[in-house]
Amino acid sequence: MEYTKRDAKKFARENMRGIWSASTYGFTQDLALDEKGLASDLRYFIDVLKIDGFYMGGIINEFWSLTVEERKRAQEILIEEAAGAIRTVTMCGHTCIQTAVELMKHAEKAGADFACLINPFYAAGTSELIENYFRAIAEQVEIGILILNSPTAGYLMSPALVEQVAQIDNIVAIKNVGGLEHTTEVRRRVGDQIVVSDPSEDNWLLNLTLQGQQVFLASPSVHLYQWEGHLPMHAYTELSTQGKIDEAKQVFDSMSPVRNLANRWIWQPWAQGNLPFARLKYWQELMGMAGGRVRPPLREMTEEEKAAFRADFEKAGIAVAA
Repeated sequence: MEYTKRDAKKFARENMRGIWSASTYGFTQDLALDEKGLASDLRYFIDVLKIDGFYMGGIINEFWSLTVEERKRAQEILIEEAAGAIRTVTMCGHTCIQTAVELMKHAEKAGADFACLINPFYAAGTSELIENYFRAIAEQVEIGILILNSPTAGYLMSPALVEQVAQIDNIVAIKNVGGLEHTTEVRRRVGDQIVVSDPSEDNWLLNLTLQGQQVFLASPSVHLYQWEGHLPMHAYTELSTQGKIDEAKQVFDSMSPVRNLANRWIWQPWAQGNLPFARLKYWQELMGMAGGRVRPPLREMTEEEKAAFRADFEKAGIAVAA
């Protein structure tokens, strides 16, 4: 690592910037991890989409279906492919604290810049126990830790609890999936201590211009809404930093057709508990990425669903890869 545990917060403040992406992990026909697909997709994100950082091993990677060895192997492949060209953060959350520590130490050794923990979703049922979970892990590792505060864990950590946890030396950032109001209060309480990211692209321009958010971390919208020769997120981000807010807003508004497509097929089903990762992978496949299968209990798309999706995809003006 390029920093000590004592300097982890400072390092994150200086280096956790720009647009960070997250992508699915593809599986082959026999449901093995598609190692070549992982590497080729990340190369596309770096070379074509010009991302600043990559978030791996998270919810859309179906981490609950991966063995510990598969999680480690994916870390190795992606960090090696990144080769220092971008910053990396890897999800290491687990209900077993020692398994989380094992994954974090492996990430340190593999060369990740940061590690991530999702809210503990079993055993830690009070604020005290949730804080104990983070402290017990953080004290055993050196790497800077990003908190994924997501309702996918069954609850959101309150802003007050986030404030308590943010005091830990190597808690350096939070990806807060709580909406604008919740994230604004989190930012008010801890924004001078740790990096705060709202991962909704719908809010990115607003957070850039009014909240001083320094990193978009992280969402598949980066590669769903952008493709070769069409990088509107980068465009309106740059215009905003130049103070050209009206021009940035025009670019932002021009993305409505593809946002509407994502809302219908991805975000709304997800909000209703129907994890749409087969749809995410089919979207990526149509764009020329690896795609791949999902593991049970998730199911594949039917041919009828694929036909309906492809029709909407083309109506949104996205070119289908050859």
